[in-house]
Amino acid sequence: MRIISTFLVVVTFNVFCLFTAQSQERPAYGIFGDYNLNSYSADFRNFPNVPSCCPKYQDGSGSGFTVGILYELPLADQLRLALRAGYSTRSGMLKRDENTTVTGNIPAVFEHRVDVTLADIGIEPILQYNPFGALWINLGGRIAMVSTKNFSQKETIITPTDGVLPNGSSTRNEYSDQPIPDGSSIFAAALGGISYDLPLNAKGTFVLAPEVLYSLGITPVVSGLSWSSNTLRIGLALKYSPLPSKDPVERIEHKHRIDTIRRESPIAVNTIIIGKESISTQSQVIDDELLITNTHLRTDTLLIPKNIETPITNQIPLAANVSASGVEASGMEKQTVKLQVEEFSSVLMTPLLNYVFFDENSSSIPTRYKSLNSNELTSFNEKKINDANRLSTYYHILNIIGKRMEDNPKSTITLIGCNADIGAEKSNLALSQQRAESVKDYLARVWKIDGGRMKIESRNLPEKAAQSQTEDGFEENRRVEIIASTATVIAPIITNDTLRKANPPTVRFRPQITGSAPVAQWSLTAEQNGKILKRFEGTGTVPNTIDWNMDQDGTHPRTEEGLKYTLTVKDSEGASVSAGSIIPVEQNTIRRKQLERKGDKEINRYSLILFDIRSSEITGTNKPIIELIRKGITPTSTVNVAGYTDRLGDARTNQSLAEGRAKATANALNIPENGTNISSKGNAETYNPKLPEGRLYTRNGGCGDRDTDKG
Repeated sequence: MRIISTFLVVVTFNVFCLFTAQSQERPAYGIFGDYNLNSYSADFRNFPNVPSCCPKYQDGSGSGFTVGILYELPLADQLRLALRAGYSTRSGMLKRDENTTVTGNIPAVFEHRVDVTLADIGIEPILQYNPFGALWINLGGRIAMVSTKNFSQKETIITPTDGVLPNGSSTRNEYSDQPIPDGSSIFAAALGGISYDLPLNAKGTFVLAPEVLYSLGITPVVSGLSWSSNTLRIGLALKYSPLPSKDPVERIEHKHRIDTIRRESPIAVNTIIIGKESISTQSQVIDDELLITNTHLRTDTLLIPKNIETPITNQIPLAANVSASGVEASGMEKQTVKLQVEEFSSVLMTPLLNYVFFDENSSSIPTRYKSLNSNELTSFNEKKINDANRLSTYYHILNIIGKRMEDNPKSTITLIGCNADIGAEKSNLALSQQRAESVKDYLARVWKIDGGRMKIESRNLPEKAAQSQTEDGFEENRRVEIIASTATVIAPIITNDTLRKANPPTVRFRPQITGSAPVAQWSLTAEQNGKILKRFEGTGTVPNTIDWNMDQDGTHPRTEEGLKYTLTVKDSEGASVSAGSIIPVEQNTIRRKQLERKGDKEINRYSLILFDIRSSEITGTNKPIIELIRKGITPTSTVNVAGYTDRLGDARTNQSLAEGRAKATANALNIPENGTNISSKGNAETYNPKLPEGRLYTRNGGCGDRDTDKG
């Protein structure tokens, strides 16, 4: 018995150690209760030292129950360990009718009967495997201490009905509620069966699991006798799986504010001049999310006829209407009947721009770079901050470097401080030194990186400086470059991700406003399940069309509830009206495609960075990335390559350079240059063009998207 117990404990411990690191689900705990259908398999005549005339007991049955508590620990995506403890009853009856003769050669029937009361308290380590859906296959065992082991015995003459035994009674060898002689104190059984998880709420924190289990007894009920106890258990488990307490998940929301001012003009009549766009950023924690709102601000000018006043009479009341249509990737507009959102498995690779940029004549690290306190260091994980919006990931550059230096204690870095070498920064090597010292101080103070592992150099312009004599060029030269002794420190971040694509990818709203009084302010929101996914707002005249590209900013609907859009308008007289409608939504999730066994594909996104200025050559920095992409290309892969440059320089030259970068990348991947899946865009604004890092991520973004059919 000790050998069996030790074996189960060792197996449980080793499985726990092997799989715990791979766990992706949440632990759960709860209670369970089963109705027991007990059965006995026997081959004995009597209990030790208990007289009995039974030829041989062979089988028996009974009923009981099992109740207890449970804890489930996920080991992998489809595997978990269930630990149960509980009380179980295995009571039942053994019965044997004996045909014989009595005095006078009269046929007789004797009934031999044993009623047993068995109960135990034990633990059940069970491995649970999820083959599909919510079905779980259970395999494990039960080890228990027998708490109750009593029996009652009686042998009765059934026929002839008036027959009596030598003792003058119709019964003999009768015992009532006696301890079973030599009854086993330990009960061990193999356990197997199935269960099905039924979530009771939307977040899946409460789960009801019907279960059917079969217990096959290993140890005998009585030592030395051939008598095993087996049980079919049918019941329910109620489980609670709390959501983990964790740092807020970062979510980026884009909001557009378009204001319109009215200006009299003797020439242009009712003409709108589009204003210049700027971006402001605001952060706030809402529940378990860190919401970063990027507000795109723009002020347009409406030119109206000079000296013409709006008549006071015949006022038209304010009224509003808004319709929605879909815009396909080709630009073709069509009426939106249903918005389809499909999920794809994806690998997201974000290359690291190993520069930290500084404001003019300043050595303070700008606030847009994310700084952590000591309490946040232990939970920092670069894979959790890897985002399709690569600037969001980039702003953790110092924390990524700090964490990697911590994990690679033999690595060293060189911090090269640079200046724009113009104006107040002209030949200011002291400023370059101070900028490098600021980066070193953060890594030493926050990440406790030894100063001896960080070398500082200073120079005026960077070795590969932006030659543009514009403010954009000056901004790019005000930086600290981080050079690592090992590639691991500045290697790209690669994570598994879920990519969503909408069909159509863009929803176009068409507001229609009537009324005598001019519009004072307006807003257009799209929401689902009471949560606003996208907001446009502004003052003055409402734009004729408003486009929402959810593929671009990742604001896709997440459920199949209708997408509600609402236009709210308020005029200068204080009147306010709203209008809107609902767009049906269909979700084609990865899980649904797996259950329906539909063909699927994996979409991987890669970027190359650090092309030399005005160059399309694949340098040593990008060669490992090229090799990584090439290894992942299969005969069923579709590879799309796009080359970009930013807005600096001549537009025609930039377009030519973007084409060269795309073709060089395609050639390195052995893709024909004339393929339709090769594109380019000069003067692109893929990322915020007003920031130096935005321009560099755009300029150096020779991008490759790889779609692989998964069958």
